[in-house]
Amino acid sequence: MLNQVILVGRVERLDKLSGIVAIKIKRTDELESDVIPVNLNEGLMESVMEYLSEGSTIGVKASLKIDKNILRIIGEKLTFINSKQE
Repeated sequence: MLNQVILVGRVERLDKLSGIVAIKIKRTDELESDVIPVNLNEGLMESVMEYLSEGSTIGVKASLKIDKNILRIIGEKLTFINSKQE
């Protein structure tokens, strides 16, 4: 498949109603971070809400979709890397 994106970062925000998990990804200079919203389907979001919390590190395999000139990242597979550090 040609349309694939891999994102690895910390969970910044979980929004069950909209099905979005926001992932905080550090830039290469490590001084700033970007928060990237990823749309998840309902089944995947249920797993996220059950096992993840804000601050957990995850990997997301996703695809890009442009809808009415808005770029959306659609999560297809989620990998739990580690849980939030206390």
